[in-house]
Amino acid sequence: MIKRESKKSTKTMLTLILIGVLSTGFTAAVEALNTGAAYTVSLWHLDEVLPDGYREVTPDAIGQNPGILVATPKAPLLVEGKFNKAMSFDGNNGVYVPIRFLVGFPPSPQPIYIPISTSLDIQKEIKIEAWINVQDFKNVTYNNIVIKCTRTDASTENVTRIYGIAVKAGLPQNGYAVAAGALSGYVYTDTDGFNEIVTTEPVVPLNEWIHVAFKRDLATGMHLYVNGAEQPVKAIYGTQNPKGKIINGTEVYFGHDAVVTIDEIQISDLAPETQTVTAQVDIGPNLLIAVIAVSVIFAVAWILRRAIQTWMIHSKS
Repeated sequence: MIKRESKKSTKTMLTLILIGVLSTGFTAAVEALNTGAAYTVSLWHLDEVLPDGYREVTPDAIGQNPGILVATPKAPLLVEGKFNKAMSFDGNNGVYVPIRFLVGFPPSPQPIYIPISTSLDIQKEIKIEAWINVQDFKNVTYNNIVIKCTRTDASTENVTRIYGIAVKAGLPQNGYAVAAGALSGYVYTDTDGFNEIVTTEPVVPLNEWIHVAFKRDLATGMHLYVNGAEQPVKAIYGTQNPKGKIINGTEVYFGHDAVVTIDEIQISDLAPETQTVTAQVDIGPNLLIAVIAVSVIFAVAWILRRAIQTWMIHSKS
């Protein structure tokens, strides 16, 4: 009688544990589906550098997308910032955040992408913001604050800008005059291709802390803000209100080609329901690990039970 009840309770316990694990996965997926409010995908305070094996990283406060310091030849430095410490870039170095690794370029006929962390693949509505202190305008088209891009091979020339915010150095673009100190923002969509707006006047002073933001809204288009105030803009590529979804990318960079100190980079998803599928996929490995772990535990328990029974039989004989 006792043995039967023990077997029954063991089966019941296993069933309850599996139901609990499955319920957790299902609940997480449903919550992702029902979340309608904007939320912060990643937040980098840029006030800390940590060793991570052979490299150094600056952590993401959300915990999803740590940034890897790029030394060319020197890594970005921690300096006094707007809030505690910040990160200083010299126009050559940067911070790299992988989204997916590119493999399979020649001899493979098509590139193959291995996902690393796809939460930065925001497809509909996005906001990028940061505190910046620009020391000089580097003589390049984009003094990058934040840039997400994608590549189809290992060449640095074959890179497509996906979304980002940058400072201009005064170089003309696409037949338009662009002032030194103008701010720009852009997205690349699956419908309208590359679209970029710039402020009509210089808005970025040298050696002064300002808060900059870029927002893409499905209804009203792309907008730029300085210290919370929206700025007049013009489109120099595509349109101010592009249609379609922002395409996915392979990586994000901070401070590339910019002589700037950056503090508090924040990227927000303003339409998070678009991430439901990603949330469900991300839950999968955790669920699988939990099920495997439970199965292993009960398999070990069964083997031990059989071993004890065998030992008892041999002891009696």
